[in-house]
Amino acid sequence: MKLLKQILFIIIDYFLWIIIGFTLLNYEDFYDGSKGEYFSLESMNTVEKIAYFSYYLWIILNITLILYIAYRVTKKHILKL
Repeated sequence: MKLLKQILFIIIDYFLWIIIGFTLLNYEDFYDGSKGEYFSLESMNTVEKIAYFSYYLWIILNITLILYIAYRVTKKHILKL
């Protein structure tokens, strides 16, 4: 059951990356230079702004999770020695 939860978590993580990526690709495909500089917040609509901030937030969350897992594995490994 624990392995199933971990696999489900990874699938959800990839799914969110795909959704955020497609939203940012949509911005790139339909970018209008008259609305502002490329990748500036003025040139984005609300959904694109949410995707933009979610992208960086999701990177931070993934790095934090990787560091936490590394800490737990290291702690577990050191206690066995």
